Amino acid sequence: MDRGFKVRVDTRLRLGWCLALLGAAAVRPLPAEEATERFAERLDVRVVNVDVYVTDRKGRPVPGLGIDDFAVFQDGRAVEVTNFSRFTGSPRADEPALVIRELDRGLGDEPPAPVAEPLTVVIFIDNSTLTPHHRNRVLGDLETFLAEQAGAGVRFMIAVYNPGLEILTPVTADLERAREVLGEVARMPASGLTAAGERRRAMETIQDVYELWEEAGPGAASDRRELVFSFDPCTDGWEQMIAAIDTYSQAVGARVGNVQAGLVALTRSLGGLPGRKALLYLSDGLERRPGIDLYAFLGEICPRREHEMIGYMFRWDETRLLQELTEYANAHRVTLYALETTGLTSASAVSVEFADKRFTPSARNDTLRVANLQESLALLADETGGRAFLNANFPGPELRRLAEDFHDYYSLGFAPPTGWDGKSHSIRVELAGGAAKGASLRYRQRYRAVPDDERLAERTLATLVLGWEDNPLGTTIVLGEPRPGAGASRQVPVEIVVPPGRLGTLADRPGANQLLRVLMMAEDARGRRTPMRERIIPLRGADPDESGAGPRTLVVNVDLEPGVHVIAVALRDEINRVASFHRVTVDVRE
Repeated sequence: MDRGFKVRVDTRLRLGWCLALLGAAAVRPLPAEEATERFAERLDVRVVNVDVYVTDRKGRPVPGLGIDDFAVFQDGRAVEVTNFSRFTGSPRADEPALVIRELDRGLGDEPPAPVAEPLTVVIFIDNSTLTPHHRNRVLGDLETFLAEQAGAGVRFMIAVYNPGLEILTPVTADLERAREVLGEVARMPASGLTAAGERRRAMETIQDVYELWEEAGPGAASDRRELVFSFDPCTDGWEQMIAAIDTYSQAVGARVGNVQAGLVALTRSLGGLPGRKALLYLSDGLERRPGIDLYAFLGEICPRREHEMIGYMFRWDETRLLQELTEYANAHRVTLYALETTGLTSASAVSVEFADKRFTPSARNDTLRVANLQESLALLADETGGRAFLNANFPGPELRRLAEDFHDYYSLGFAPPTGWDGKSHSIRVELAGGAAKGASLRYRQRYRAVPDDERLAERTLATLVLGWEDNPLGTTIVLGEPRPGAGASRQVPVEIVVPPGRLGTLADRPGANQLLRVLMMAEDARGRRTPMRERIIPLRGADPDESGAGPRTLVVNVDLEPGVHVIAVALRDEINRVASFHRVTVDVRE
């Protein structure tokens, strides 16, 4: 329950903020030099960034293009490209800046080289679709890939879906921890064999029903009229066989929906991270149209009814669900990549699974099944500007191709003509003037013009869920002594200390000329989250010439139930538009 703030403005400001299930603990402030080096984005100077990957007919990056070689359209209308950067080549660990040249309409042709945006690579291992053998086959190459990218200044995190989203590492560059986690993943169970068993049982049911009616043969004579009843498996057993496929398709659709929900939750959290985000999805594939190959399989068994199968084959379709995921990814500037871990598969005709060749899927049916699994991966990649790596027995070369996107691309920026209206808008990028003929472009197809306040809330969520912290304001959070709260809860004073000289001041607003926005969101050990709480706090700016001017302190009194809690705290200077984010944990004793 939100009981709001109790505020009185003073040198020491006290806020009574009573939220169930909140907790806090002391955190170490960043050293000044570290805080300066960390990426801190000014929230009032914003453009829409579109990362464009330009490749030739052989898939190699096309270098040397300039700002005038691109044309950008929002909702079909041309917009002016105001910011342009070209990135090329993998950097050394001691050279994090990737930009070799930047052009800016407002700065001239040779401005100072900017610092590249940070890149976060998320490895999402979908144990609900993977088999242990396929998954573990690629983990060695994945570890090599992470080692190479860690040396190039890339941050990464690892998450699994078991089912249920579980983040195994926060955003980090700690390669040793990543290796430990991949070792843990190799020992985890995976449900891919269970899913394959469900499909196999559906095919066995079809065979059993068919053979049951086939064995019935001609019926016995009836009364004295000597009428003979004949049984046709494709007529008398039709509904039973269709029902078996429907049951399978429903289960597959539910599984796809659960995976999509996990990916959406992670993608929304990633939206709060600054810079570029790439999510690599490891899977044996998702059925875009659940059961489509089984309906076709039934049509092969009952060829005279094959024409009826078209309606059944499109009865289940998860395309819209997958597109919804790509919309979230595009809205939060997350590029999706997909690595199919299955590799090349053998034909059903040579499999020992199928003893009766009448019930062996044809080569055409095998192709349909593989395409159905791969189409979903391709859709996720295509609509977000990523890539899908399919049929790769040895994924090492494919992962190196993926790394090309991290370090060889063009970044285009434009001011949205509709402002930050919170709506989704389409993007189209073209090569102008015949530049790089025959080249292919990949980029996110849409973006969402997220307002500043909503973006601040997203970053607070990212701090809570992903453990991402940043502290350009140099603030410190310290716990006070707990005291009895309402009922069984405990009240913990949380001090937020802002060092002097960090907050902007409005000289024409005497008495309350500093503004600090405070956001909090928390989660307990059972995964229950509070709603986002937000307040703007007016502060009196200290006179720089006043002796004894020191840090500003806010005290937040938090009611806690017994147990372990995590709380995310965001503080934004509303004048300078700079924000700090903290994530703290506490175990509240009864």
